[in-house]
Amino acid sequence: MTDSVSSSGLSPRTAAALAYVAGPLSGGLILLAESRNGDVRFHAWQSIIALGGLVVLIVAGYLLAALSLFVSVGAVTFFVRLSTVAWIALLLVAILCIWQASRGGRWKLPLAGTLAESLVPSP
Repeated sequence: MTDSVSSSGLSPRTAAALAYVAGPLSGGLILLAESRNGDVRFHAWQSIIALGGLVVLIVAGYLLAALSLFVSVGAVTFFVRLSTVAWIALLLVAILCIWQASRGGRWKLPLAGTLAESLVPSP
């Protein structure tokens, strides 16, 4: 971690891991609470971007499934399965990110990590 102190009052590793616990909601809360530690802010942004994107995909899948009720059963099944896969991905990515954040430092997800890194200055 870049700084050994977190302005949130938590250890940087704990704050970084907590950014992923409730998805983009906890990422936003940690981002608001943390003003000093770049690694904690990076994890908060990555949580907002990556987990938030998966939440949007899940909601869109369920909305499209509901709209597809009037079109075809096959479409409903497809969108519900898409949302189920997105839920599983959300859980796996969150667990992996919590584990990596608790180890310290920056661990980047392929797309979200690059974007999050551009939002937080390097150490």
